[in-house]
Amino acid sequence: MMRNRSRILIIDDQLSPRESIRMVLKDKYDVVAFSEAMEGLNYMIENPVNLVILDINMPKMDGIRVLQEIKRHHPQTKVILLTAYAPDITLHRALNLGAIGYLMKPFDKDELLDIVSKALAG
Repeated sequence: MMRNRSRILIIDDQLSPRESIRMVLKDKYDVVAFSEAMEGLNYMIENPVNLVILDINMPKMDGIRVLQEIKRHHPQTKVILLTAYAPDITLHRALNLGAIGYLMKPFDKDELLDIVSKALAG
């Protein structure tokens, strides 16, 4: 019998990083990915996830707002932010709101696996 794998939700409006993350994680974890914040939030209503990997800079609803929604409705869910160019103040605010860390784009595979395994263990 397979042991219960952690479920990871990726929310990033850009296909390339979203797919890269999915490909790196899919062998060890159950991974679901969405390009729109609302799709990801709606998915979480019916499907508990252990970890969300969330892009900060997205159209319609930015990562900070998404983080606030996740923490309001799913306080136990861990969140790692993804960014290519977030100012320190944004990252600081995100950490204060409950994100457990962040990855700068472009990231490498080992860095991704490391932050994810630490997040899920913590």
